[in-house]
Amino acid sequence: MPSALQTLQTPVLKDWIDYNDHLNDAYYLVIFTKATDTLQNHLGLSLEHIKNTGETLFTVESHLAYVQQVGVGEMVTVTSKILETDTKRMRIFHSMFNDQDELLATVEMLLICYNLESQKVTDFSPMMQQSLSLFATEHGPLTWPKNAGKGIALKRA
Repeated sequence: MPSALQTLQTPVLKDWIDYNDHLNDAYYLVIFTKATDTLQNHLGLSLEHIKNTGETLFTVESHLAYVQQVGVGEMVTVTSKILETDTKRMRIFHSMFNDQDELLATVEMLLICYNLESQKVTDFSPMMQQSLSLFATEHGPLTWPKNAGKGIALKRA
């Protein structure tokens, strides 16, 4: 996947397993949130940067899709793409895979730039604008994920 960045690899812990004997739905989002943290760090939004500038990202919306069940002890890998950005928002897409490179789940997230000091939504700093531009250059042309942009609806006959 030339346009995706590997942002997390983790075993599925026993505490994450539910009464159906597979990964509880809440822990999919925990895994994806950890991948988002890695993506933020990759872009330069480290804890140090956040403390020094107040610039951070808040999640505004998420759409999580479960593709396959995941069991205890399975190693999962998350890859991340930045689908699009504007001056203050970033739309990202994470995909979770098992060791056989089978898709397990996806999440699409809308993040917004927020300044903790002013307590306001703000434009990305020049550092972040440069990081986003560099990310696009490093990861080449985007292969648009099939699940991106899909909402929830019942199929009507």
